[in-house]
Amino acid sequence: MAKIIIISGDLAAGKSALAKRLSRHYQIPYFSKARFKEILGEKISFEGIDENKQISRSSYALLRHIAWRVAQVKGSVILEANFHTEQLEQIKRDVEFTGHKVDLLYLTGDLDVLFERFLYREHYENRHPVHLTHPLRSLEEFGDYILKLRNEPEVLPRKMLDTTNCDQEMIFEKALKLIGSLD
Repeated sequence: MAKIIIISGDLAAGKSALAKRLSRHYQIPYFSKARFKEILGEKISFEGIDENKQISRSSYALLRHIAWRVAQVKGSVILEANFHTEQLEQIKRDVEFTGHKVDLLYLTGDLDVLFERFLYREHYENRHPVHLTHPLRSLEEFGDYILKLRNEPEVLPRKMLDTTNCDQEMIFEKALKLIGSLD
């Protein structure tokens, strides 16, 4: 049976890298909210957090549309973002209508380690400007954001994957065990 695989979770937990690797392994496409946001941010000017959030909402709308279209044709796809309850509820309603299977991998990790990765990414990985308007500048702000996200109600069962002390290969192997086959 085909699946929609949703990769969500903590900032800097390795969601994008895992989505790319799973896409190659299963030979199915993946779509990332971050990439959609970059594309939109290059075409639509944004100044400040409010306009940036509008671009984020549009990026989620695109992911939802993809999930709906893939479910209608019984295909498989990977969607990657730090999904919130309301977005997962919308996707769940859409795909339940078609009887499609959805797996939610939720990547998490130690807050100190994640914050260090987050800061490294911000300063050394030449991030697109559309990703640099958030106010998470201290471990406390970062931790508050992550804990708020983790404590949102579970809409779909979360298959938890702790990435602390794991390299990319270990994360990939753990994910394969959680997802299984697409048949």
